[in-house]
Amino acid sequence: MKKVNDLLFKFLLEPAVKITGVLLLLVIMLQIFGRTFMSTPPSWTEEMSRFFFLWYSFLACAVTLRAKQHLGLDYFYRKFNPGFRHILDYVIQILVLGFGAYIAFYGVQLLSIVAKRKAPISGWSMTYFYLILPIMGVLFILIAAEHLEELVRANKIKKEGFAE
Repeated sequence: MKKVNDLLFKFLLEPAVKITGVLLLLVIMLQIFGRTFMSTPPSWTEEMSRFFFLWYSFLACAVTLRAKQHLGLDYFYRKFNPGFRHILDYVIQILVLGFGAYIAFYGVQLLSIVAKRKAPISGWSMTYFYLILPIMGVLFILIAAEHLEELVRANKIKKEGFAE
């Protein structure tokens, strides 16, 4: 699982986050330039900035979750004994897995609803805007599965008395 996720994140997701972030910045700069120096700023910049912001936020959320750099309450976590922390690690990953499944399932259902709608300015199908939801759900499932696999492997090594 780790090798698949390594390839997926290194060659697809991390570059996509960087590209989307740069595009978001450029579109917003164009929007600011248009409002400041043009009599009629480009109307598509507002819609595109929303699109890029959604995709950037959700993809970056997955990258951050995988790197375990998301917000956490480490202060309280460290107060627990190691045995309870181990159980809590499993519970957290199972919750992330469940959340990913929920988002993926209902994201796909939402796509069928918004497929009939068009974005007001670009005329794009709203499917492109909401497609990030099931993608993020699947990414959360993959991340949680990888983290659960790491927990099981670490527990197995610990029980056998081997060190990595």
